[in-house]
Amino acid sequence: MASLLRILLGSTAIALALAAPGAAQRPGATIAKQAWAAREFAGVADFGGGLTAVARRYRAEFGERDVTFMPVLGKQAPRAHSFRLATGSITRGEHVVLTTDSVMPRRTHDRTAATLHWPGVDERYVARTDGLKQSFLFASEPAGDGDLTVHLAIDTTLVRDAEAMTWHGETGPAVVLGDVVGIDAKGERCHGTARHSATGITLSLPAAFVDRAAYPLELDPLIGTSFQALAGVDADFPDVAYDAYSDTFCVVWTQYFANGSVGVVGSVFDADTMAFGYAFGVTHGGDEDSVRVTNIAGTGLFVMVWVNYGQQGSSISGIAFEPTQMQATSVFTIDGPGPLSTPVVSGEATLFDDDCLVAWRDASFGLIGCSVTIAQNLQVSATPIVQFGGINATDPGFSKQGGNAGLHVLTWIDRPPGLPGRVRAQVVDHDMNLVGAGVFVQNVPQDCGYPAVDGDGFKFLVAWEEQEGVNPSATDVRGRIVTVGPSGFTSVGGVLDLAVYANDIDFAVDVARLGDKFGIAYMGAVATLPFHDDAWFRVVSGTGALVGPELRLEVTPGTQYRYEHGPRVIGRCAGDATLNVDDGLCVFADQNVSTFDSDVGLQQIEAMGQGGAIVDLGGGCGPGGLASSPGPASLGNTALALELFGAQPLAVPFLFLGLAGPTLPCGVCTVIQPLTIAFVPNTAGSATSPFAIPGTSSLVGFAFDFQYVSFNVLYVGCPAVPGVAASNIVRVTLDY
Repeated sequence: MASLLRILLGSTAIALALAAPGAAQRPGATIAKQAWAAREFAGVADFGGGLTAVARRYRAEFGERDVTFMPVLGKQAPRAHSFRLATGSITRGEHVVLTTDSVMPRRTHDRTAATLHWPGVDERYVARTDGLKQSFLFASEPAGDGDLTVHLAIDTTLVRDAEAMTWHGETGPAVVLGDVVGIDAKGERCHGTARHSATGITLSLPAAFVDRAAYPLELDPLIGTSFQALAGVDADFPDVAYDAYSDTFCVVWTQYFANGSVGVVGSVFDADTMAFGYAFGVTHGGDEDSVRVTNIAGTGLFVMVWVNYGQQGSSISGIAFEPTQMQATSVFTIDGPGPLSTPVVSGEATLFDDDCLVAWRDASFGLIGCSVTIAQNLQVSATPIVQFGGINATDPGFSKQGGNAGLHVLTWIDRPPGLPGRVRAQVVDHDMNLVGAGVFVQNVPQDCGYPAVDGDGFKFLVAWEEQEGVNPSATDVRGRIVTVGPSGFTSVGGVLDLAVYANDIDFAVDVARLGDKFGIAYMGAVATLPFHDDAWFRVVSGTGALVGPELRLEVTPGTQYRYEHGPRVIGRCAGDATLNVDDGLCVFADQNVSTFDSDVGLQQIEAMGQGGAIVDLGGGCGPGGLASSPGPASLGNTALALELFGAQPLAVPFLFLGLAGPTLPCGVCTVIQPLTIAFVPNTAGSATSPFAIPGTSSLVGFAFDFQYVSFNVLYVGCPAVPGVAASNIVRVTLDY
């Protein structure tokens, strides 16, 4: 029998068993959390001073007495079209119930519907995913005899079908009017008719039904996009932010009405359940694209910023809104018109400020930006514009926020004509004042592009795509850990290989802080397989080590939806720097390679999961105390606590670590065969030792045992070593 003293003489490192990394692979890891597609959304809002309804297939803008319906026809359509409806009159046989020429209706709305209140009838529009549900609600029986008829005037750029209630564009049917149905207060239903007229259409219900109906009575058609046009629908290039006060994510994206005609959509989701809250479109003259979103924690506002393309040139525009009350600013212009593009934003993660940072590229002046303040009364102001780089500055990226320190990092590519791009970075404070000198984060002969960055105000991860040296047509994702202070950058770490696969194209990286770790999202493709791009997510430790496997981002079923692109990631700590959380959300576009329509995918992510099992195997003896661990036994947990409770106050505990396997008897005690032994201080009968678990994915399923063996105890039960007692044995199995 091996004696306990002999065991104490031998010591090796259990870390040797944990440190062997697996070979670089792209396994397509199992998704641990559910993914959602934001393909079915609808809502009504008056953000920006205009009342709109928005859904995946359409957008509608409400005037004081009419509505303009715009079908979303997608990138393949040569032009956008509009379909304006206005109620002209309502008749009952020969009797005129309502004429609208001299009447101005009262207009109301909520998150789902807009209503025009005419004398005696409400004209209501409900935003649904399949169309705009138009209804006329009569509180009492209209005067007169005969059929009840609503006369609608239509002004459209579409071509009317002579037979059906359908209007066509260049690529086929674009707008369709659904069946006309009458529904009374008892639920009785009656089919009506819809006919073309000289100025539009007429909707009618038969006299017999109108006479016997229980009031209120509803006349109810549906205005929708035709099914054939749906193949071209695009919800593309999303971004995401988080608000801690309302515990919501704001997801924004670009909506394509036709080739060159685009708008931006904002939507709100509950962060815990991912339940869809509402969506809205921005009312703004021109086309909107390149949308980005951030959060101001001090006022609980989301801020959307985009490029608005108007007749005079492009402008950097924005809107701010409160997510629960749906109060919003008007659309504001930050800069322009001019040759402006590529806005990026950084939010405020403290509760003591009311501004955010915006930077963008000006083709004449380079990379410029300012701080935008949104006051409690939703008034907008901005600091003077600051220049960061000249006309060689491209591809800007901004940290999601500046942490409690209020220090943000702006990155870009410095690309002199004919030379490779180099990654440049600058520290700024929350008022967009430059802090210290800028640095080159990467300056190599290989071309670099599209950097991204996030951190906590002290430590940041900068990532970028970099041309491979052996195969210049391929790219890798690389990064560096940098630290900052009151005088600017304080250190720049070594280069990290974040996604390096020879001859593959890995690019379009984004970064988010996830607690004490980082999350990165990026695209990966094989050069020989066009439109087979995949989007991936991976965790990076605070020291730059990769944690766990890659997670493939995919949500839309079917082999046609295989082109995942444009991933963006946010951590919930971006909404409040004091939050001790390590989870967030990835958003990405999932495109059909045949029809080229695209969905927005939502994937919840977490830096560290629940880990593997921690099991008490028993086996202790005497007053050795209770060994336990709170977990999680998860890859990348840098401080797994191995704890001891209930030991004698004067005991001298040693931590035994060993591989899961046979134990050794020692009198009435049972002890493990340790690979390493370490003294742990005893404080009032308790002891704890942190244990760092590597992030290597090949360690999933690896198990080890630990136990505390204490000397100097009042116990004579061990015949080999009197005064020694052992705790129970705990087995730890590693997992994600």
